[in-house]
Amino acid sequence: MLLMVAVIGLGVTQMAHLNNELANVVSVNNVKTRLASQMRDALRDRAMLMHNIVVSIDPWEKDAMFMQFLEYGERYAKDRGQLVAMLSTPDEKRLMDELDSVIASNQPVMLSVVEAALDENNYGALTQLQDEAIPLQNRLVEALDNMTRLQREANEAALGKTFTAYQATRNLMLVLGIVATLLAVLVAVLVSRRMLTQTRQLDTEKQKYQTLFETNSDAVVILDNQGFTDCNPATLSLFGMDSVASFLRLPISQLGTPVQANGMTAYDHAKRTIDQAKSQGHAVMDWHGRRQDGSVFSAEIALHAMQLEDRPVIQAIMRDVSERRAAEAAKEAAREAALQMAHAKSQFIANVSHEIRTPMHGILGMSGLLLKTPLDGRQREYASTLKSSAENLLTIINDILDFSKIEAGKLAIEAIAFSPVALAQSVVALFQAHAMEKNLRLTLTLPDNPPAALLGDPTRIRQILLNLVDNAIKFTHQGEIELHATFEATDGTVNCLFSVRDSGIGISAETQTRLFQAFSQADSSTTRRYGGTGLGLAISSQLAELMGGQLKVESAPGKGSCFTLALRLPTTTLPPVELPAQTAVQLQGRILVVEDHPVNQKMLAHQLREIGLQYALAGNGKQALALLETDDFDLVLMDWQMPEMDGLEATRQIRRLPTGTRHIPIIALTANANAGFREACLAAGANDYLSKPYTEAALAALLLQWLSAAEPAASRAPLLDLPALHARYPGNPGLVKELEAVFLSTTAASLAALKQGIEQGQPEPCRKEAHALKGAAASVMARAIQAGAARIEASVQGGDFAAAAAELAALESFFAPTPDVASRRAQGAKANEGL
Repeated sequence: MLLMVAVIGLGVTQMAHLNNELANVVSVNNVKTRLASQMRDALRDRAMLMHNIVVSIDPWEKDAMFMQFLEYGERYAKDRGQLVAMLSTPDEKRLMDELDSVIASNQPVMLSVVEAALDENNYGALTQLQDEAIPLQNRLVEALDNMTRLQREANEAALGKTFTAYQATRNLMLVLGIVATLLAVLVAVLVSRRMLTQTRQLDTEKQKYQTLFETNSDAVVILDNQGFTDCNPATLSLFGMDSVASFLRLPISQLGTPVQANGMTAYDHAKRTIDQAKSQGHAVMDWHGRRQDGSVFSAEIALHAMQLEDRPVIQAIMRDVSERRAAEAAKEAAREAALQMAHAKSQFIANVSHEIRTPMHGILGMSGLLLKTPLDGRQREYASTLKSSAENLLTIINDILDFSKIEAGKLAIEAIAFSPVALAQSVVALFQAHAMEKNLRLTLTLPDNPPAALLGDPTRIRQILLNLVDNAIKFTHQGEIELHATFEATDGTVNCLFSVRDSGIGISAETQTRLFQAFSQADSSTTRRYGGTGLGLAISSQLAELMGGQLKVESAPGKGSCFTLALRLPTTTLPPVELPAQTAVQLQGRILVVEDHPVNQKMLAHQLREIGLQYALAGNGKQALALLETDDFDLVLMDWQMPEMDGLEATRQIRRLPTGTRHIPIIALTANANAGFREACLAAGANDYLSKPYTEAALAALLLQWLSAAEPAASRAPLLDLPALHARYPGNPGLVKELEAVFLSTTAASLAALKQGIEQGQPEPCRKEAHALKGAAASVMARAIQAGAARIEASVQGGDFAAAAAELAALESFFAPTPDVASRRAQGAKANEGL
């Protein structure tokens, strides 16, 4: 009995040991399996999130997904650490080494894909994702599947070992016979209870995963080659269905719109993505879903190939993204509306600028011509005030245009060689007179060895310095203003500091915070007292930033201000570009002026006459074409906006003329100051472009490029000051022409009478003739003749006939007829015959 009890006890002990060992092995392997599954899920979710980052277009969403991407990596690392600590077999360790090797290869690729996606290089990221990341991901999943397989095989081996031991023990119990029956029954009961506990544990695990499946907020569907096999409640809610059975009966094509967003049918689109998931392990697609009530929604679907109960299936996770897509569409619509608003604003500013610059061109030009005529003190003051006010208004217009261009990102910065010293000197020279008017001392301080030339945009640097010096003079009532320049050379570049210091009213610390904001001045009283738009410093600051520099201010109320422009500019061995000195230009040729505005017609007529050119006027493109068919011209000045036929169409028509006229130079004149308008004019067939308002010097310099200069004989001082004469008799060119012709013909006779009187030594007739000639010359603005006649009159009165003869010879030489003068004298003779 004791032996039976001992044998039975040994058998029970052996069974208990085996059961404990089995439970331990199963428990450990279950933990390993769970950790391996979690690692695989983390990798799968990370890969899916990486794909979403690649295809997403919202940078904020990308950032959020990137943070989650990092969290999945941390979760994987945590599970891996736990799993490594539990590995015991060589196969497990070998698989973990393979897994780590693949991870080492995969990690840089995944980070590279994510970085490319975050840098908006979605196409490159997607290519790298497909070519590199996905194959590596499949290797990771395969390695983790092998790890899970090892745990399953370990469980099966443990179960087999236990079963073998159990058989041996049972045989031993049978040998003992009936005596051991009760003990065997007891052991059977114990084993049965153990098995029942394990079964209940398996059911609990299955229930847990089933709960996760059913409570997932995303729709989850399982499908195989025959169709849907299972779905969770979120799927039924998403598609508006009542039961799983009714959902499983539906074909895929009935869950979406017949034609998807990519133009494919619902069936073809779904089949292609499912095939991709089968071949690559996973796939993602956009889906236009359709509920049972007919409503349509946008969804994102992630498909994963997996094994379920030893058979291949596809798990599809669906998410309704209608609200997100609507928000994205609203954001895009708002962006498009903002772009349209900005374009409309730019177009409005350009149109307003054009409408203002056209009359401004006339005001500036006519006031400049008016100041060249004989005026008394009050008239000259009025004309100067008119011209100064027009120039100030033009400055404001240019500020607004510059600000608009900067806002639109269309203001280009040049890089040309210039002399910083010459630039600073020109700024100070321009404001010396203004400073002296306010009894201010304006000085320039330069270092001993300044750089000869730098590469930069001298026009924009000068614009900033002009604004700073102008402000300093405006806000300083007594004391001095200094422009101080320093240059520090460092490795092929020069740190330039241009400081404008004044002893003016100063600026408070609170005001300095908004000083460089657009449309902002110190306070509202500043505008009332000093004027201005508040754009000057804002534009200057933005120009400095566009050139890679900075504009700073140091100031205190009542202690003056110091504005500093800091730039870093490269040095250069190129010669600095200098503007040529303005000289009087005399040209020859005949110009066709195509201009509809009367003021601009008159101004152009005066300007062309002053530089020696003949001209004809046309009020629109049709008249210009008619004149070109009947007359010869050397150049066309073409206004771009005119009634009936504008300059654009007229230029195109001229370029299609069958004769040599089609090649005549055409200069476009327009008040349009938009960037790129010059290119539009040239594309239409114009040879060059001049923006209104322009100066006489700008017009002459441009014409000099396209016309020949006058012959040297024609470059001498004119007999008559015709511009002044036309200004004296405005609107009456016929009278001016008649006066010129009569003067030319009568002067020849007067000079002949003087010559006879001087040769015969007759003082009184000579004095009277010289006096009459002096008066006639004064009446037609023939200043050289007037001065020569006055000298002859004085010489005769003093009895010095030799001096009078010398003066007469000089006058006759000056009056020697050129072909043009001879022609006009003949016309004058005919006019005298008719008088």
